[in-house]
Amino acid sequence: MELIKGLKLIRRDKSEVEAKEFLEDKEVVGFFFGNRSCPWCLGFTSYLDDIYLKLQKQGASFEVILISSDDKEEAMFGYMDQMEIGWPAIPFNSDVRQKLIQLYDVRSIPALIIVKKDGRVVTKEGVEELQEKEDKAFSEWSR
Repeated sequence: MELIKGLKLIRRDKSEVEAKEFLEDKEVVGFFFGNRSCPWCLGFTSYLDDIYLKLQKQGASFEVILISSDDKEEAMFGYMDQMEIGWPAIPFNSDVRQKLIQLYDVRSIPALIIVKKDGRVVTKEGVEELQEKEDKAFSEWSR
């Protein structure tokens, strides 16, 4: 979490929000790695949208940040426009995108890395855990 401290995240309408402000009261954060040209990412994005809405209705202290691997900024915004939920993203030109990929050793997409607010990694298998346990995965992540 130290890497995004002080960073301004970008929303699909190109407005900015401070990462600290966006995550202020969140206990669990999902770093979602994906891109627009990946069919598996598009399918999982729709699924993650649904699970996220369920968790929000349950009052879960959970938020998602997109780390796009699109090759152009307009593709990243196109991907964000396809999402039901307007999760903010690490800015396209920020070196933090690559640093997060390296930090969490992301080798394929989609990937969902779940971390606690203190930065401790809960799981690097968030995609698989959500597909297996759906919204019940959050109760394990929040322990």
